[in-house]
Amino acid sequence: MAFLLAFQGLNTALSQQEKQNLKEVAKKLDSQPKAWESYIQKDLLEIIAANPELNQAYQFYKHQLDKLEEIPNDLLPTDAEISRLISCNQASILKGFIPKSEVIDYASQINNVAVIIGNSEQPEETVKQATFLDRWKQLLSNYHSFN
Repeated sequence: MAFLLAFQGLNTALSQQEKQNLKEVAKKLDSQPKAWESYIQKDLLEIIAANPELNQAYQFYKHQLDKLEEIPNDLLPTDAEISRLISCNQASILKGFIPKSEVIDYASQINNVAVIIGNSEQPEETVKQATFLDRWKQLLSNYHSFN
């Protein structure tokens, strides 16, 4: 989630190599979502660390998210929001990159969004269409202004 929030606010475009690396992470996440902690997370963290602007925003959001005690259910992306992301990313989906993970919990829902965004030809534009992230930013802003 910290990555998606940071990526949405990124002011510079990713390099072609960063986009390719992000696609690789998305493919791994799609095909082996249970391997997140064992090796996929490391690959994503390397992408983040190599981009100073993205890394700074990621650290900011990670710190805020680590303080949350509970995640409200209404922060998950709705079916309509996911459909909108898919329609924004139609070219990649036609190439066979539709998320396969069954949505059973928070993590799988976020994984599906990350797969859609990561496989996009223009991930910087696709992530900006993820309107559910605005709800997260609002929650974090409100939560941290009271704590």
